[in-house]
Amino acid sequence: MSSERLEEERRFLLGSIRDLEREHEVGDVSADDYHALRDGYVARAAAVLRELEDGKDTTTPPPKQRWMRRLAIVGATLAIAAALGIFVAQSAGQRLPGQSLTGGQPADEVAVQLAEGRRLLNLGQLDDSIVAYERVQQLEPTNAEAATYVGWLSVLSADAASDSAGVQDGIRLLAEATTLDETYADPHCLLAVALHNFTGDSDPTLLEREVQACLALDPPADMVPMIEGLLSP
Repeated sequence: MSSERLEEERRFLLGSIRDLEREHEVGDVSADDYHALRDGYVARAAAVLRELEDGKDTTTPPPKQRWMRRLAIVGATLAIAAALGIFVAQSAGQRLPGQSLTGGQPADEVAVQLAEGRRLLNLGQLDDSIVAYERVQQLEPTNAEAATYVGWLSVLSADAASDSAGVQDGIRLLAEATTLDETYADPHCLLAVALHNFTGDSDPTLLEREVQACLALDPPADMVPMIEGLLSP
C-alpha cells in the first residue's frame, strides 16, 4: 500500500477514534461496544503507523518474533525482573489507553503510541519500545504509563550495558513515575523489582515501602507472590 493510502487510513482511524469517544460521552454507544471498537481502531492505527515508519508493504508478512529475546537482553539471572516487566505491561493494557490524559492533549495519538509501546515491549524489542513511550511523553509529559516504562526500560538497557550510573538514572525515573498517578501500581511494582535486582538491596526501607505500595494498589493476582518474594530473606 502506498504511503498516501496509509496516511489517509491513519487520518480516518484517528478521526474514528475521536468520533467514537464523542458518541460514548453522549451515551450513543454502550460501554462494551465502545471498548471493543476503540481497541480495534487503536490496534489498526498502530499497525498503519508502523508501516508508515518502516516503509513496508502491507503484503509483506512480518518476521517470526522470538519471545525469548527479551530474556537474552538482560541475561538469565534477570529473567524474573524481565518477566515481571512484560507481565505488568500486559496488565497496563487493561487500562483505557490514554485515560490519564489532561489538558486536551491528542488522546488518539497517545493511545496509538501506548499500544505500540506495549506491543514492542511484549516482543522484547526494548529499544523500539522506549522510543514509542518517549513519544507519548512528548505529547503528554505526565502520562504515568509512559513515564513508568521509560524508567523501567532505561534500567534494563543500562544494566545490559553494565552502566551502573544509567541504572540509577532509570531508578530515579521510576521513582518520579510513582508520583504521577496514585492509583497506578506499575511504577511501584517495577521500582521494587529494580531496587531488589539491580542495587543489591542497598535501601531495604525503600524496597519495603515500594513493595507495600505495589501490593496496596491491587496488582494482578499472579504478580503478588513474586512481589512478596522480594522481601524474603
